[in-house]
Amino acid sequence: MAKFALCGKSGEGRTRTGDTPVFSRVLYQLSYLAAAAASLAGLVRGADGAQSLDEAVDEVALHQDGIRAGLAHRLVQLGRRVAGERDEAEIRMILPEPRHRGDAVDDRHVQVDDDRVRVELVGQLDRVEPVIGRPGNRQDRLVLDEWEERREEILIVVHEEDAYRYRNRAVRLVHGADVSLAAMSVQPAQREIALIGAPLDLGAGRRGVDMGPSAIRYAELEQHLQQALGIRTVDLGNVDAPVAESTDTGDESARFLPQILALCDQVAQLVMGARSKGQTPLVLGGDHSVALGSLVGMANVHGPGGVLWVDAHGDLNTPESSPSGNVHGMVLAAALGLGGDAFARPGWTLPAIRAGRLSLFGVRSLDQGERELLKQIDAKVFTMADVDRIGVERCMREAIAHASGANFFHVSIDLDAVDPETAPGVGTPVRGGLSYREAHLAMEVVAESAQADSFDIVEVNPVLDRENATGKLAVELMASALGARIL
Repeated sequence: MAKFALCGKSGEGRTRTGDTPVFSRVLYQLSYLAAAAASLAGLVRGADGAQSLDEAVDEVALHQDGIRAGLAHRLVQLGRRVAGERDEAEIRMILPEPRHRGDAVDDRHVQVDDDRVRVELVGQLDRVEPVIGRPGNRQDRLVLDEWEERREEILIVVHEEDAYRYRNRAVRLVHGADVSLAAMSVQPAQREIALIGAPLDLGAGRRGVDMGPSAIRYAELEQHLQQALGIRTVDLGNVDAPVAESTDTGDESARFLPQILALCDQVAQLVMGARSKGQTPLVLGGDHSVALGSLVGMANVHGPGGVLWVDAHGDLNTPESSPSGNVHGMVLAAALGLGGDAFARPGWTLPAIRAGRLSLFGVRSLDQGERELLKQIDAKVFTMADVDRIGVERCMREAIAHASGANFFHVSIDLDAVDPETAPGVGTPVRGGLSYREAHLAMEVVAESAQADSFDIVEVNPVLDRENATGKLAVELMASALGARIL
């Protein structure tokens, strides 16, 4: 706020700046106090939305000594204050000392002054609130006599974490235009994706999902991320996967478990290597049991983290409770450390998920054993009934809030969360899933959170698909989860 000071002086009926009688000088001073009161009243009206500060504060002309006090960067009115107890006072001007200050920026919402005024503080004046919004938003506004016309690029870091989490968030802004990032995703600068193929179908009850990584790549995932988002990808190829026909089934309560754990260990090693290079791992399945490798790899680097599980199913069975013996229905329980000794492996961090940091989204098919287990753990479950009642966005935001905040945040996407009318080529389809737009909105909310450190996208089955529609959908949803927008 622009102000000026009255500094008391002693005298014998005369002021220091002339021979004007004291009585006349006092009247002269009072006239300026009245002008100041009018200016202050104008400022209050501006704070109430009637007008902005540059309209409310009148320029005060100090005819004495030929000095004019404006709101320029040369002379600024500072706080009115009468020093001393005598009847005489002298008006004097205090030169400002401009300085720059960066206002606090939170980790999701960044806003830039509508008027495109470069933040500049004068002398000892300070701002109580950031300069955001439009004139009259109950905020002190600094008014400069010259607007910043030129465009300048600014890098704003809106979130930082330790060196092991690779969670720096940065946005490049071109100053000079109205900008609001409140509704935009804030993704890490120069994000690099490590693609890891896991062509496994031993954990599922149907053959065909082992071709999922090829179907997703054939739908041009790498090119789409580069062209739409400028995201560089590094394809690490596929891990070695056994073939069901030449592999012993083993224990029927957890079919092919040793072979599945061996493949997950390969995935975990590649995930760990990607994190050591600052890359974001994206595992292409394969059935959902490959997510155990993703989570173990992340936990080996960072410690137990949080998980957002987007799936029609709970995947919370154990060898004792599973009605089918298919491991892809046990993977989440195993990652929680509840799968039993059969899932233990040297060098693995289990549980890989921190207690109270698990959210399930899009659920519509649960076995009885899964329902019982959910009563014992602190998990947030959003069924399709919840989505119908309160909407995709609210459900997803609450799911992310519950699962994030641990050592890492992993997003695992099973395409059977989407309705089979939209995603026909999935391993275990269930009617009544997310629509095309609902699925995209859910992924857009993931991107807006700017929390995800790693991803899986699984259960694409080209054998059951129509012209690779589900493979293409997987590419589109991943793009949305990484920041793609309509506008």
